[in-house]
Amino acid sequence: MVETHTRTVEFQVQGMTCAACVGRVERAIAKIPDVLQVSVNLATERATVQFDPKSPELTAATIDQIQASIENAGYAVTRLSPTRPPNALPTDPESISLGRDFWISLLFATPVFLLSMLPMLSSRLMESMMRWMSMPQWNWVLWALASVVQFWPGRRFYRNAYHSIKDFSPDMNVLVVMGTTAAYGVSSLITFFPNWLGHNQQHVYFESSAVVICLVLLGKYLEARSKQSTRESLYGLAKLQPQDAQRVVDQHTQRVAISEISLGDRLAVYEGQAIPLDGVIETGSSFVQEGMVTGEPIPKEKTIGDRVIGGTINGNGQLTIRVTAIGNDTFLSRMMAMVIEAQAHKPPIQTTLDRIIRIFAPSVLLMAIATGLGWWLLSSESAFEKALVHSVAVLVVACPCALGLASPLSMMVGSGRAAELGILFRSHEAIQKLARVDSVIFDKTGTLTLGAPLLKGVWPIATSPPSHSESEILGLARMVAHSSNHPISIAIREAALELRPKGFAIESQAVPGKGVRVKLSDRRELSLGSYSWMEQQGLTNLESDQLHRELSAQALSVSWLAQGKEILGALGVHDPLKPQSESTIAALNRLGLRTTILSGDQSNAVRTVAQTLHVERWHAEQTPEEKGKKIQLYRDGGETVAFVGDGINDAPALASADVGIAMGNGSQIAISTADVVLASGFVPQVPLAIGLARSVMRNIHQNLFWAFGYNLILLPLAAGWLSPWTNWTFSPMLAALAMGLSSLLVVGNSLRLRAYRGLSH
Repeated sequence: MVETHTRTVEFQVQGMTCAACVGRVERAIAKIPDVLQVSVNLATERATVQFDPKSPELTAATIDQIQASIENAGYAVTRLSPTRPPNALPTDPESISLGRDFWISLLFATPVFLLSMLPMLSSRLMESMMRWMSMPQWNWVLWALASVVQFWPGRRFYRNAYHSIKDFSPDMNVLVVMGTTAAYGVSSLITFFPNWLGHNQQHVYFESSAVVICLVLLGKYLEARSKQSTRESLYGLAKLQPQDAQRVVDQHTQRVAISEISLGDRLAVYEGQAIPLDGVIETGSSFVQEGMVTGEPIPKEKTIGDRVIGGTINGNGQLTIRVTAIGNDTFLSRMMAMVIEAQAHKPPIQTTLDRIIRIFAPSVLLMAIATGLGWWLLSSESAFEKALVHSVAVLVVACPCALGLASPLSMMVGSGRAAELGILFRSHEAIQKLARVDSVIFDKTGTLTLGAPLLKGVWPIATSPPSHSESEILGLARMVAHSSNHPISIAIREAALELRPKGFAIESQAVPGKGVRVKLSDRRELSLGSYSWMEQQGLTNLESDQLHRELSAQALSVSWLAQGKEILGALGVHDPLKPQSESTIAALNRLGLRTTILSGDQSNAVRTVAQTLHVERWHAEQTPEEKGKKIQLYRDGGETVAFVGDGINDAPALASADVGIAMGNGSQIAISTADVVLASGFVPQVPLAIGLARSVMRNIHQNLFWAFGYNLILLPLAAGWLSPWTNWTFSPMLAALAMGLSSLLVVGNSLRLRAYRGLSH
C-alpha cells in the first residue's frame, strides 16, 4: 500500500471568544473545496487545515479563499509561516484591543453605576441630586454615558453577534447583545418618552447594560491575558537558544549571529555559557546541564565525540563543538514543532463538548424568552421590570466561555509543561489515552538498561597454577577485539584502554556467528568467540566445562579466549541497569500500574533484570512480531497498554500498544511510531508523563464540573425560580460578574498544571 501525505497549512485566528466561535471558523473553512480536515484551537488561536493529497496543486487562490471565509465569519486571520516555529512570543492584538475597550467602558460605566445606585443608599444624596436636576434630566445624563459604553467598547459584541446569527450558530455574543440591548433599549425609550409605560414604570436600567458590558470585557481581557501567559510555555524552549555564538576561524573567535552559522562550523563555548546549536565536541570536556530540554536533573559528563544540544548549559570546562544541525533541524526546533503540532489536534472529550455547546446558546435563548414571558404574565406587580431583569440575567450568566475553555486550555498548559519536562505528546488525544493506561510494558535493552555492554569480569581457567592472569587475558583479548565491531568486542576494548600488551595483530579472520581469529606480530594465534566454537576446535577441557556451567547461570554474554590450542579463560559482558530504573518501577507501582518486561534478550538476562526490579511478569527471546502479538493479547484481555521502547525492533510493539512511548535517544523509526517521546531517554519520565496526563484529565474534569455546576446553580437564580419562596434574586450585574469569574476560575485551575512536578516522595 502506498502511503499518501496530506498537505497542511496553519492560520492564526484572532477574535474567537468561546467554543461557538471555534465551530463557526471550522464550518467556514470546511466549505472550501479540497479541504480534507480542519481543527481550530481556542487556547492557541490556531486553525490547522489539511488538504486532500489527490487534489490539484495548492494555490495562493485557495489560501486567499480560506482567509476570506474566516474574515467573513468575523475574525482576523494571518497565515503562519511553514518554514519554522516562531522563536519569539508574538504580540496579541486581541488582548491589547480588549484592554483598551475595558478601560474605556470602566471610565464611562463607573459614573453610570454611581449615579444610579448611590441615591438608593442615601436619601440626602437623592435630595441633593434632585435639587440639581430632575430625574428625567438625570436619565439623559445616564443615557449619554451608557451610549458610549454600549456602542464603543460594546461594538465588538454586536459585530460578533451579527456573524454568528448569519451563520445560524448563536453564541455568547448574541446572549450579551440581547441582554444589554434589552436593558439599554427599554431605558432609552423611557428616557425619550417618560410616560411610555405609565408613571409607575419610569425606572431606567442603564447601569445594568453599561456595567454588564464592562464586567464581560474585564473577564475577557483577563482571560486573554491568562491565555497569553499559557502560550509562553510553547515559546519558552525557543528562548533557550542564544542569539549569537563564538565561531572559531583560523584559531581566532568571532562573535556572529546564529543565523550566520553553517553546518560544520566550529564554535567555542566557554564555562557557564549556553551551547548555541546542536553539535559534536571536538576538543575539551565538561559537565553539561541538559535538564531544561530533557528533564534530567543531573548534569551529564561530555567529552570528545559526544553530542551536545543547543540551549543546554556548559558547566565547568571550555568546549569546541562542530555544528551538526541548524534551523528547523535542531533539537529545540523539532521539540517546539512537535508541541505546536500537538495543539492542532482535538482530544475526543473536546469533540463531545463541541456538540454540547452548539445547542447550548439556542437553549439559553429559549430559556430567557420563557423567563421573560413567565414573569410578564404571572407576576402581580412590577411585571415588566421583573421580566426584563430576569431575562437579561439569564442571557448574561449563561455565556459558555468557561465551557469553551475547560478542555483546550488544560491540554495546552499540560502539553507545554510536558515539553518543559522533556516529554513530547504528539497529540492531545495521546494525553487522554495515556491517562487511561493501567499497564506499562518495557523493552529491556536501552530502555531499562544502558544499552551499552560493559565488561563484568574476567575468569582464567582454573589450572594450578593459572597459565595467565586476568590482566594478561584482558590484554590479549583487546588485541583480538580491535578486529571486530561486535558489542562485546567494543566493551572489551573500552575496559582494556590502559593495558599495553606486547605485540599487535597483523592478520585477522572473522568467523560469522562464532568469533574472531587473529595472528599477532610474534606469530601467536588468538581466538575470541563462543564456547560452541571452542568446542568445535577441540579446545575445551573439564576445567573450561565447569566454568562454562557456572557462567551460564548468570545473566552474562560470555566470550572465550584461546591461544593456539590452549583455552585461557572467559570474559563476561553485561548490560547494566540504568540507575533510575528501580525507582521508576516503584513510582509506577505507586500509580497503581502493572509493569511487564518484553525483550528479545536471553532468558537469564531478562529474568535477572525482572528480579532486580521486582517485576513479576516478563517475557524473553521475543521477536518484533511476537512483541506486537503479546501486547495485543494483553489488550484483548482488557488491559490498556503503554509500551516503552527505543529500538528499530520496537516499532511494531509501539504501534500495537494503546500508547507508544519512545525514548528520544533511540532509533528514528521508534520515535516516529510513538505517541509520546521522552526527549532524553530518561526513564523516570515514564511515570512523570503518566502522572501529568492524569493530572491534565483530572483538571479538565474539574473545569467541566465547575462550568456545568455554575450554570446549573446560577441559571435558576438568574431566572428567579426561587424568589417566590426565598426572595433570592440575581441582577444582571451580578450575572456578568459571575460569568467573568467562572472563566477566570477555569483559567486559574488550568494554570495550576504549570507547577506540576510529579509524584511526591
